[in-house]
Amino acid sequence: MFSRRLYSPLLLTLLTTSTHPCSAAPPLDPNSDPTECSCYQVPGNERAWFLNHQFFDFREAEDDNVTARFTPALIDNDQDRGIEPITSPFFGEGQFGNYFTPASWTKNATEDAPVHLVNSHQNLYLSKSRDSPDSPVHLTLRTNRLRSFQSTSGLETTELSYLFASIRLRARVAGSHGACAGLFTYHSDDQESDIEILTRDDTSIMRATNQPGLDAQGKVIPEASASVPIPGIGSDNNGSWTEWNDYQLNWLPGQSEWIVNGISVWNKTYGVPTEPSNIQIRMWSDGSAWPGNMTVGGIATFDIQWIDMVYNTSNEAPGASCESICSVDDVANDPVPQVLSRAEVASGAVHARRIGMVSAVLLGILWVTVLP
Repeated sequence: MFSRRLYSPLLLTLLTTSTHPCSAAPPLDPNSDPTECSCYQVPGNERAWFLNHQFFDFREAEDDNVTARFTPALIDNDQDRGIEPITSPFFGEGQFGNYFTPASWTKNATEDAPVHLVNSHQNLYLSKSRDSPDSPVHLTLRTNRLRSFQSTSGLETTELSYLFASIRLRARVAGSHGACAGLFTYHSDDQESDIEILTRDDTSIMRATNQPGLDAQGKVIPEASASVPIPGIGSDNNGSWTEWNDYQLNWLPGQSEWIVNGISVWNKTYGVPTEPSNIQIRMWSDGSAWPGNMTVGGIATFDIQWIDMVYNTSNEAPGASCESICSVDDVANDPVPQVLSRAEVASGAVHARRIGMVSAVLLGILWVTVLP
């Protein structure tokens, strides 16, 4: 079962403060009705408003999904075409199927990426936790290395129209060296923002990257990527990507921010994507230097409990004001959004009860507003 909340029109509002700064979010209203939400703020980035929300909770997937009771067989050496059927109707219909589709493409081996990559639907399934048969269902993306190819898996949004977003998921990674688990926004190789976990890395490290990572001469661009520690939950020690962690990528105009377990671990102004993109979740390897070359027989998995997104797109004209500003972070009834503040529409301007008057000027697809 999934919660579905779709609000339009879709736009991003940037707030420039003067005498009424929005440095801290107003108190949440624990009794608010989430259906009244018309836009969302991201903690620490109150200047950014998103008008679209989707939450996919795999923990509540129905047990009659066939893959909730067993793990599909590993791809073998003869399954090198990627034509296996989906493991459950869940991936091809309903709300989830309207937003995400399983990856089905292949990539030939090259000098720099010497292993042929083949996506297979058989590597994408719902299963019970390996910790306990009584644990909730979760989504698994799997990759395994064969003699002549790497069998991989991925999900891609059906639309290439996302333009600025805050994307979060609760996930863990396990398995052999030589795999990359990633959350991406993708338009092209030079318009891409990533959260990545490399199984060749220490388990306390994740990668934060805005592309391009190499210059025209093939040299590494230092500001493009960083290895950052995963903060532990409730301790000063580093966490581990083998445990459940909450990963978040904030894609804002001119800035990207990476957050893990509620802690900002990196932000960049270099290479922030500016073009409409899709959202991808992948578990892959191609033998290149970035993920490494997995040993034949190796297996790695990327488990996900939920995906939570607030976002805007490029294919709807902005027009309506934001009447109720909500949050999906630090809410009393996770993941139900809660109202931060309510506004009233008057003479084309928005009068927010807690943050003052807001006037709007259309600039491209953005509304730039100034608080008095």
